[in-house]
Amino acid sequence: MESLEAAITEVVEGNINCLAVVLAASHPELQDAAAKIPRLKVSRFALIRVLEEWRSGRCSADAVHQWASFVRRGYISGNTSGALHPIDIAYDAGDEEMIVEIIGRFDEIGDLIDGDIDDGEQEEMLRILKA
Repeated sequence: MESLEAAITEVVEGNINCLAVVLAASHPELQDAAAKIPRLKVSRFALIRVLEEWRSGRCSADAVHQWASFVRRGYISGNTSGALHPIDIAYDAGDEEMIVEIIGRFDEIGDLIDGDIDDGEQEEMLRILKA
């Protein structure tokens, strides 16, 4: 089985296939594993990877939402009790504004208002990310 440290690193790098390992971990387990990783940082390439997986049908909109929620907050919503100390996940400084905007949009997936991202919006995100 893949180590939790490796799974967290892969997820932050946009590998949605490792998301199940992260989602199955308790928050204290996530904190302990993240403490062993020098630096977690989301880049534009992670977003491209997530979008391409989603557009190809290799992952669901729900998985994209869960990924965004984790990298945005540093914890799995509803997977902890007591005091919550999120793990530190930074965004690449050179692309931070764009990363924040797209992750925020992914985190809205499933909401009653603005909860749908159609093919056109996905294509526009990819165009911006690859520019």
